[in-house]
Amino acid sequence: PMTPQIARLYAHVSPIFWPYLWLQLRWIFKRQDKELRTLLISVSRWGQVHIVQVGDHWRAYRKPTPVKAGWGDPVWQSHISPNLVGVFLEESCAGILPCLRGFEGSEI
Repeated sequence: PMTPQIARLYAHVSPIFWPYLWLQLRWIFKRQDKELRTLLISVSRWGQVHIVQVGDHWRAYRKPTPVKAGWGDPVWQSHISPNLVGVFLEESCAGILPCLRGFEGSEI
């Protein structure tokens, strides 16, 4: 089908070279569909098509495989009981706070 993008190409080329342009565009579109690529092309006044850039087509995208396990995976579960964390915090506070308050029996 004739789209505005293709019509601009035909408007740029001399009418005598339209069959040559049609053959090249047909080849380009088949290549894009087969290889799942997006092609940036330029066209000369004589219908010569040049491929400027080649990129991946949006249909070629595949979600990458994860490198690490997800958060719901049992690999990330901890083997430390939750009450052990509280015991550690109590001991660390008991060891540090007397130093901050001063020694027992001292007059400050």
